[in-house]
Amino acid sequence: MIKYPFTLIYLISSLIIIVLPFYWWTYNFGGLVVIETSPFQMSIYFLGTFLKISYVISAALEAFRIFLIIVISRDIYLFLKGKIIIRNRILLMLTISYLVYPIIIYIVITYLMSSHGIYSNYSFLEIGKELVSVKYENANLLLTFTFYPQIIYWIALAISFLFIPSYLETRKLKKWASLLLFNFYWFM
Repeated sequence: MIKYPFTLIYLISSLIIIVLPFYWWTYNFGGLVVIETSPFQMSIYFLGTFLKISYVISAALEAFRIFLIIVISRDIYLFLKGKIIIRNRILLMLTISYLVYPIIIYIVITYLMSSHGIYSNYSFLEIGKELVSVKYENANLLLTFTFYPQIIYWIALAISFLFIPSYLETRKLKKWASLLLFNFYWFM
């Protein structure tokens, strides 16, 4: 029987998610700019033309992917050998950061563009579609902004939350986890 089943499931699932070459999110700004992204690759299209800067960005992100594959493979090896487990929470941080990106996009569109005389009626959008009117001097554009995650993102997010039980089962101070559960039941 495996001593820490959540940790093994978390490590193997994290490795599988990192190896898969799929995009996690797509950001479409009215067809003018389309960005397909994951923590390990990125494609940027401007007016339907693939931008070559995507190759440079993707090369750096692929190097990050290789680094993570090596680190998680080492963690799995150490786990199977019964050695001290290094708790790797990178997948949790990566998946949660993707929920922050629409906030960054909102700030850029709302504040930076307006400081350059480009105004829009863009309200905050996390997931979905929104019709946005953009005004610059005498020109008006009507664009549909679409932000949506791919199914692989939802799988990665679900797997990343396995870090929590993995962390609790491998802690050296099990008293704290027991105390937390006791307090949880006490307040219920």
